[in-house]
Amino acid sequence: MLRRLERLCRLAAEVAALRDEQRTLRHVVETAVQVVGVPAAHVALVDRTRRSLYGLVSSGAHPRAAPRARFDLTPGQAAATAMRRRLPIVIRDARRDPRVHAGARERLHLGSVAYLPLLAGTESFGLLILARPRPHAWSAGEIRLARHVATFAAVALQTTRLLDRLAETDGRFRSLLSDIPAVVYTCEVDFPYRTFTVGRQIETILGTPVSQWLEDPELFFKLIHPDDLQGVLAANEEGKAGRGFVRTEYRLLDKKGSTRWFRDEAVLVRDPAGTPVAWHGVLVEITGIKEMGAALSRPGTSVPPGDPPRLDT
Repeated sequence: MLRRLERLCRLAAEVAALRDEQRTLRHVVETAVQVVGVPAAHVALVDRTRRSLYGLVSSGAHPRAAPRARFDLTPGQAAATAMRRRLPIVIRDARRDPRVHAGARERLHLGSVAYLPLLAGTESFGLLILARPRPHAWSAGEIRLARHVATFAAVALQTTRLLDRLAETDGRFRSLLSDIPAVVYTCEVDFPYRTFTVGRQIETILGTPVSQWLEDPELFFKLIHPDDLQGVLAANEEGKAGRGFVRTEYRLLDKKGSTRWFRDEAVLVRDPAGTPVAWHGVLVEITGIKEMGAALSRPGTSVPPGDPPRLDT
């Protein structure tokens, strides 16, 4: 399990490094297979009418039509319910369950299935679908891992699309920043890393207003855990001298004084002359992953505490 958690942490770095949408999402579904321990994973998106799901990518060796499949969404279906409630729906035995689309059951070999919504703000825009060929009793630990992967899948999809749209208006850029379920930012190249732009999710996660990040040039220094600062400084200096990409993990204090863990993936932005002008990064909270790892490292602990998943049998 600890190896799975480490693999999950590395996914944040890989999501930030990969820029092609299909390549990135294929990497996400393959990681879902490894981390959760399922035979197959799929990413499907809802169309503009919200009446059907269409396949985007699938893990492993599937028929060519599987990633491009399209299925109608109707009330009462588990997929539709997961998106509407913005919560995982797990079906232990999907072989004859009427809530599973018959065409999807056959094409995706759904003997047991977990639907994880992909979230942007208050909306669900698709699903991470984990499939097993036979009935399976999903554990709380499996679903918690799957929810983390679904978060990264949402980040991956929206970040790659965001990067494709950076040439659009500044207002559109700010709107996209606010929808991504992670914190996208740009900051000064050198310490104390004054913030230039930051997504509004930073206020949701840490309770610190965006205006404070933009107005206080030393806010990052004030919030980072003292034990983590030197590591961040060293990694950024190495990144500037090397290939211009940095991945770090560190703790920040939220408004209540609690410590939150983050995975930070940043690339160095240069002007036409090659001079570094900013770090452009994606900040993903991994506090839950760290807590799972800490719990599992304690003797006699098998599954960390947490809210049980919704299990529909």
